[in-house]
Amino acid sequence: MGGIPGARRKPRRAAAVAAGMAVVLLVLIGQLLDDRAIGLRALVLTAGLAVFAPLGALVLAGVPRHPVGRLMFAAGAVACASLVAASWAGWLPFAWFSQWSGWPPLGLLVLALLYFPDGRLPSPRWRVLAIGIAGATAVVAVALAVAALDHPRDLVTSAGTTLTGRAQVLDQVAKVAVLAVGAGLVGVVASLVVRWRRSVGETRQQLACLLPAAVLFPVALVLEGFGLAGSWALAAAVVPLAMTVAVLRYRLYDLDRVINRSVVWLVMSLLLIGGFVAIVAILRDLVMHGSTSNASLVATGMIAVTFEPVRRRVQRIVDRLLYGQRDDPYKVIIDLADLHGKTTDPDAMLPLLSSAIAGSLRVPYVAVRVATPDGPRLVAEHGRTGTYLEEFDMVARGETLGQLLVATRGVGDRFSQRERRLLGDVAQYFAAVTEATRLIRDLQDSRERLITAREEERKRLRRDLHDGVGPALTGIGMQVRAARKAASEPDRVSRILEDMNSDLQTCRSEVRQLLDHLHRPAELDRGLEAALRAQCQRFHSASLSVDLHVAAHLDGLPAAIEVAAYRIVSEALTNVVKHAKAESCRITIDADRALSIDVIDDGIGIMSGGNGNIGVGLESMRERAAELGGECVVTPGDARGTAVRVQLPIPIGRRARRDADSPV
Repeated sequence: MGGIPGARRKPRRAAAVAAGMAVVLLVLIGQLLDDRAIGLRALVLTAGLAVFAPLGALVLAGVPRHPVGRLMFAAGAVACASLVAASWAGWLPFAWFSQWSGWPPLGLLVLALLYFPDGRLPSPRWRVLAIGIAGATAVVAVALAVAALDHPRDLVTSAGTTLTGRAQVLDQVAKVAVLAVGAGLVGVVASLVVRWRRSVGETRQQLACLLPAAVLFPVALVLEGFGLAGSWALAAAVVPLAMTVAVLRYRLYDLDRVINRSVVWLVMSLLLIGGFVAIVAILRDLVMHGSTSNASLVATGMIAVTFEPVRRRVQRIVDRLLYGQRDDPYKVIIDLADLHGKTTDPDAMLPLLSSAIAGSLRVPYVAVRVATPDGPRLVAEHGRTGTYLEEFDMVARGETLGQLLVATRGVGDRFSQRERRLLGDVAQYFAAVTEATRLIRDLQDSRERLITAREEERKRLRRDLHDGVGPALTGIGMQVRAARKAASEPDRVSRILEDMNSDLQTCRSEVRQLLDHLHRPAELDRGLEAALRAQCQRFHSASLSVDLHVAAHLDGLPAAIEVAAYRIVSEALTNVVKHAKAESCRITIDADRALSIDVIDDGIGIMSGGNGNIGVGLESMRERAAELGGECVVTPGDARGTAVRVQLPIPIGRRARRDADSPV
């Protein structure tokens, strides 16, 4: 029966941590007990190579049997063994091992660079270089190991050692092999440049991150040869750091959780070693006058006191590097609010906020999907998704406006409960921004409609004055001239005056209608129902029967709805009189969630001839309804004629007050 993978990994992880801490402890004890232990310079150099052990384990944890991971882990493991042996150089076997074991990690490191980042050579022809580097590294190790049999303590650690016989020959062979490894390193750097020029996307970014550090290796060899101490140690520390940054930043193998623990352990180990050595050196030389044992006791106590605070600080820094500001949700929201406050373009708000949240939380992809009448639509997105995508509803005023889509950091990752709560809060902030953006857009559309309606109303007034009042006044003027000419004919003058009076009444009526469109009709002071009945009475005649049926009381409606309803009914009746040639017109009004108006006539119908001049009137009715969030639909009647159907929504607060005031 198979075990649980997570359960199997825990003992391995614990064993790895225990092994690492054992190496650190052995090095520290050896440094304290043995005066012939390795010096500080060699310690830093070998420790820099030892860094590859946890990094190699990191790669192997995500991609088992990966060539780069194997090479890096092997280089780090041998460097760790060499570090321990050098610290215990008082024992002859350890001293002999320390004289030659520091060179194999170098060759393994060069091979790891050649196979970085995917574990394959750039092309088959590079296999010759790989074999050459491996062979030269083996020659160096074997030559120095045999030579160290004659000089187990001072073959490479003492510059003044005089070599003779077999040791001298082998030392020269080792130097030639070292030069061959150095030449191979130059070729490896060239291979990285070739890879970089041919690659695209994330692989190109990874190589661009590693190349500057890789170039340091041949430069460090030259500087070390000219006596600039520390150059090689710097290169040995920078290359693993560059590889780590490449994995961290570009997430080559989705190893974030392992990286987190490995980096924290690595940094704490380096701080522990460096801090211990520095404190012992300072106390021994400046305070305790050479007493190493007392200085080590004080240093141990100081490190014990400061270890946990420093570890927490390092953990926070690593968490911030990997996961952004997930542990500081207040800071995330504040940053979003600051960015929102600096943005003046409504359409740019959501894309900018998506980019900000992706950078703040170190997630590869963020998108905003909103609901529209035509279906869900992406209005903003940042990054590229290839991992698991989680959705967080954006809810504002009880309405789900859409979803915030966030990709996890790795293929097998899931967000923690804390991250889900944070992203849920961020989704509500995005909902508020989405709602504000929608309201701003609606306000802009409303302004445009108001401007358009105002211009159309001006055109309507000009046309009505030109087509109605203007010709009537012209006709009255002609009638006045005709009356003057017929002054000697009283009967004819009387007929002319009667026609003039009729035309003046018509002008008065048209002017009154124009004025009614410019201000709130006085009839509405008596209530909407009374005003509509008075208006219907005006249009009622022997040729047209107008019937008004009100199914609900109309008291308590907002003034804007009353004016719009009155104007729409008046316009509909005007169209019936002018164009429909109808004998009857029925108006039905009801008020529940919305004010419903139906104006139905039995005329010739909207699709018949003779209706070409009613376009402006119909458009005016539609605009009045749209300004209040309603609609006006004009269709042919069921049997004949035209049906005008209007819906004007009543605000919820007004509906509640009307229901409370309505008679039982």
